[in-house]
Amino acid sequence: MYAKRLKVYSRLSIAVTLFCIGPTVLCQSALPLSANQTVRAKSYEVLKQYMKSGGAIATHEKCGFPAISYAIKNRDRLSPEVRSALEIVLTRPTNQKSILLGNIRVHYDTTGDNAPAMLDSLYQKIPGTADQYADSVAAIANYCETFETQVLGYLPIPSDGDAGGGPEHDIYITDYGDYGATIPDSVLLSKPNGGDGGTWTSYTWIDNSFQFVNPPINRGMPGLRVTLAHELHHSIQIGNYGYWSNDVFFYEITSVWMEDVVFPAVKDYLQYTSSSEGHFANPQVPFNSDDFIMYSRAIWAHFVAKRFGRDAMLRTWEEIRVGQPLQAIDLALSKPPYYSGFKNAFAEWTVWNYFTGARTDSVLYYPEGANYPEIASSSIYFVPPSQTLGGSLFVLSSAYYNINEGAETLPFLVSNINLDSALGGYASSFPYSYSLVEDQNASLSSNLVVSDPSNWYSKVLVAGNSTRDPFPNPFRATGSNEISFPVTGVDPMTGTLSIFSSDMKLVYSGMLRSKLSTLLGGQVLQWNGVKNNNDVASSGIYIYFIQLQGQSIKGKFAVIRNK
Repeated sequence: MYAKRLKVYSRLSIAVTLFCIGPTVLCQSALPLSANQTVRAKSYEVLKQYMKSGGAIATHEKCGFPAISYAIKNRDRLSPEVRSALEIVLTRPTNQKSILLGNIRVHYDTTGDNAPAMLDSLYQKIPGTADQYADSVAAIANYCETFETQVLGYLPIPSDGDAGGGPEHDIYITDYGDYGATIPDSVLLSKPNGGDGGTWTSYTWIDNSFQFVNPPINRGMPGLRVTLAHELHHSIQIGNYGYWSNDVFFYEITSVWMEDVVFPAVKDYLQYTSSSEGHFANPQVPFNSDDFIMYSRAIWAHFVAKRFGRDAMLRTWEEIRVGQPLQAIDLALSKPPYYSGFKNAFAEWTVWNYFTGARTDSVLYYPEGANYPEIASSSIYFVPPSQTLGGSLFVLSSAYYNINEGAETLPFLVSNINLDSALGGYASSFPYSYSLVEDQNASLSSNLVVSDPSNWYSKVLVAGNSTRDPFPNPFRATGSNEISFPVTGVDPMTGTLSIFSSDMKLVYSGMLRSKLSTLLGGQVLQWNGVKNNNDVASSGIYIYFIQLQGQSIKGKFAVIRNK
């Protein structure tokens, strides 16, 4: 939905000049407006039929991107009919009237099929309300740009010269039955050799009523509000930071998140998280997929905002000036004050995605996780004493399992975090196997078997517990076994572990190097239960503190000392 059309319009910027476009908004099409709208609607239908004839499946009936993108991808092979339809759909509309407010010019009709209308309490169009609707568009659009630039710190939408009648940003109200789109118009800054990542001026089109939106509570003005927050941020993105045509996923992640930031009362994004084509139903789909799933992955931005702070998203966009989105995320999150990087953050995000629905912990994870579905998982029935399961994952994707043994269930995840392969466009999957072994004490151990361990992450998940809980807890200290303290990260790191008794007397402190635990699915610091005086810790409650590379972790654990 929305400006996934970014990818297609930038490649057809020449097409938007085919009809009469000039410095005055009163330039008329050769066709009457109602007939012109009929041509546009029929042209759009031609693209949808072309897509279906090629075996492609529309991912969302309200979204025009699948049909348009499929036609663009096959542009060199289009028939004259389909090529003409594509040009008509992408042409800047001509309208009867425009109004100017601040940096926004709104173009609309007062009669005909394109004429906008407010909705009544039964979500029916109210005749004669075109001007009121246009006034609402102008006011809301100015609010959105002000919020996104002055409150959040993004740069303002750049001028498009005299296109559309002046230097302000142009919004065209039309009737397509989709939410809207952002259309790159002309190049501001091109990259060497015509490469991706340049900046563009743009204009916006939006629906004339939002009567089709579901759930019904979001029809009309709520749908308009989030659409303007979404589309205007696309114009900010491609106008100031760069447009990478093969990485539309991050543009959509950010703009869907922006809807909820600017208008938190309108929860339109939840329709994507609950979709059968969304992330929670399909964690095996690569993170950088440009398919419909990208809209549901606005949860990545929600994760980043809570885990690192809202400015971390802005820092990422600033890095997009020099690198494609995946690289930009890695650059932004690797720097102070975050000290993480993409691989570490992605691994942690896959854990957050388990703690939703009935497993929600809004303190540790998503604030709105109770409104998200639980992640799709596969059930495996363990047959003692050992079992091996296997599979394969594409880059930047995950699989979740429930290991069932009698009445006990052990949930765990496996993620491929191979950033280098994702940056290189590697499209094949990577195999993995997971061995499970039950020892004589009925304790289950596991081992992830892969050829490149640094590009994988696995973790045992326990609903309701912090991902940083020590394991095992309680710890049966003998002096020869170890308790593991998980830390956030994929690569080994050095930190200080300090352990205090319940009356806050220091019993152990040491500088330790983390190691990979396949059981806990990440880096851990380990302690053998031996205090600084070389005695084994006695039974009781202990408090631990960890300091390492930007992380401060504290918690409690129990020690049971066998006499």
